[in-house]
Amino acid sequence: MSHRTGWRRRVVVALALLGLGAAPVVVPELVPPAQAAAKTLYIPSRWQSTGEVPWAQDRTKESANFILLWGEKSGTNPLTAPTEFRFDPDNILSQLETLYSYYVNTMRFTPETGLLSQYKIVVIITRTWNRTALDAWATGGSVDGTVGVINVAPGAAQPGSWGLAHELGHVFQNYTFLGRSGMGFTHASAGTFWEASAEFMAMQVYPRTAAGDLTRWLRTENLYYSSSRHHYGAWMLLQYIKDRDGIEMFNRIWNEARNTEHPLEVYRRITGITQAELNRRIGEYAQHNVTWDYSNRADFMPFINNVYGAGFLNAYKGVPVEAVNASLRHYRISDAMAPSDYGYNKVKMVPDSDGALVRLHLKGHAETGATGWTYGLVAVRNGSTPRYSPLSQGTDGQISFQLQPGENEVYLVVTGTPNTVPKYAFLDGWPKNRRYPYEFRVSGAIPDGHQAGYQKPAATNGGRWHANGGGWVAGNANVASTAYVGPRAAVYSGSVTGNARIEDLAWVNGGTVTGNAIVRGNAIVQGGATIGGSAIVGGDAEPPAGPTGANCSAGTYLLFNPSRGCDGGGAEADVNPAHGTFSSTELALDGVVPTPTPTVSPTPSASPTPGTSPSPSVSPTASPTGGTGGRTCTATYAVVGSWQGGFQGEVTVRAGTAAITGWTVTWTYANGQTISQSWGTTLTSSGASVSAQNAAYNGSLGANATTTFGFIASYTSANTNPTPTCTAR
Repeated sequence: MSHRTGWRRRVVVALALLGLGAAPVVVPELVPPAQAAAKTLYIPSRWQSTGEVPWAQDRTKESANFILLWGEKSGTNPLTAPTEFRFDPDNILSQLETLYSYYVNTMRFTPETGLLSQYKIVVIITRTWNRTALDAWATGGSVDGTVGVINVAPGAAQPGSWGLAHELGHVFQNYTFLGRSGMGFTHASAGTFWEASAEFMAMQVYPRTAAGDLTRWLRTENLYYSSSRHHYGAWMLLQYIKDRDGIEMFNRIWNEARNTEHPLEVYRRITGITQAELNRRIGEYAQHNVTWDYSNRADFMPFINNVYGAGFLNAYKGVPVEAVNASLRHYRISDAMAPSDYGYNKVKMVPDSDGALVRLHLKGHAETGATGWTYGLVAVRNGSTPRYSPLSQGTDGQISFQLQPGENEVYLVVTGTPNTVPKYAFLDGWPKNRRYPYEFRVSGAIPDGHQAGYQKPAATNGGRWHANGGGWVAGNANVASTAYVGPRAAVYSGSVTGNARIEDLAWVNGGTVTGNAIVRGNAIVQGGATIGGSAIVGGDAEPPAGPTGANCSAGTYLLFNPSRGCDGGGAEADVNPAHGTFSSTELALDGVVPTPTPTVSPTPSASPTPGTSPSPSVSPTASPTGGTGGRTCTATYAVVGSWQGGFQGEVTVRAGTAAITGWTVTWTYANGQTISQSWGTTLTSSGASVSAQNAAYNGSLGANATTTFGFIASYTSANTNPTPTCTAR
């Protein structure tokens, strides 16, 4: 819900309510009077004088850290008010005090200093006033840059209220910058992060009560992080950070943010990592979302398994790909489904055999202006135990992964990773976000749905597969035989008639789609909307909120935009240009050998020690530059996996300030290490000396661009990293 109310932007004189002549403030028995008096009250004087919040002294109640204000409809004793205006002030205050203690003393989200230590948080019980402007369901924010304010309806404040935990989270978010000039997430690009964080904070208190809007999240993982279409469900990146860096890192991100920064910029700055490492971590987070591999998995998996249409969503985990040349296993992601900035795709694949070697060549369409892809594979045993391949980064590269017996699924995970963190405003949606289209060839596995003899999973949740297109239709939905519902699209409720088409990951959740209308991409049609005629709704649009209006029979709408009506106009301008298709030869599989990963990655049982993070067993070493004609390059050597007597190495080659057409990396081992396999390079060794030249596909690098190659090696006792030297051509 709303996190920063309009009140916060107004500066007025406030009245300290101490010893007013009206009836005394009643303090609930749960808080000793002396403790309740420790903080003073700050309530804007205009609330009474202008009628903005026409509160009265005999309709208030206080505790140590809060004061409740309620309206005329609840009277002076809300316990005896009519049902819709009835609530228990003591219970609400008790809940809030428990939540306050958790955020301050247990979670240690922000210190109890400054304004937080001076004034009680104001809680307005909405829908109890004669003034309709005070009818919000639940919001949290601050007023006058001085004190936190919660607006909550009686129905949203029942015992064990998730809403109170969420909205108090927003209040505490405000306290990270109140009274601190230049600090806080007030930049437009941080808007969606407020909601993801409030959900995450509530989950720390009530881990098995809720888990965000997961149906939306599961249908929109390809959209940028965090899109206004799924921001309540975007808390999983925060869980990844908690598991990796400790809950203190989440707190630091909020408390150390500058008002010009995006949340990912804050994380990058306070951890001291590079943009490339930030991108790698986002790619790792995306890999974890194949099986939701987090320390609190047992808490939230019941919600994923039981959201509406869960059987359908889980059966079709991930996104579909299109065949470019089926006989050569050459596939592409559709432009509608390509990941946006820090969005990701999960492409489910079926191994050719038990223990198959999976080899894959991926190439991104950099001609569109996209600047980077981060991708890897995830092997899954029995639907829940993951094992991760190393990640690759760049525009064009090959990876290989040796499956182990019993790993019956493998996923390609591709994340859009830019070279700078983009700063989109709250409603800068699909056509305004950079997308990262790509193609790939694969051997050893085939994308699910493309294998010979493929059979659809059983329809679930009382639904059925629609004969025209194969999409899922709920038992109570009305879909005509002439209408098309694509294989990954869904109709949860409502009506689809005529020659209407529901494509990609679009879904209908009430309302009517009729005529020749098309709903595609990640669009959703909600109840109360009728999309008909020749109208096209795609991208992240969501009528009736955008385009607004109950009926729409013409025009193209690609953006969630509540201010655009059904005007019949053309699509919003798309920043992503059209692109061609690669030849299968450009995606040839060559020089790739297995990448063993000897250990299974279990779901973590607890958060790591704060301030620590997983790292290679040996620190990376970097080379000096070298080359001819002004062309230079550097090489960084790292151990990315190790086991008894063996290890996997990776070398990152980076071009200098000028483009290069080829490279050679050399190094000398000091401990008798021996390389047995390599990929992404032509590698030779003589005794302790190693020489690695570029492969045919990764020699040409633009200025400051990177590529990687890898190898498997053995050692006896020590395994000291060598210092490589890079020579450019």
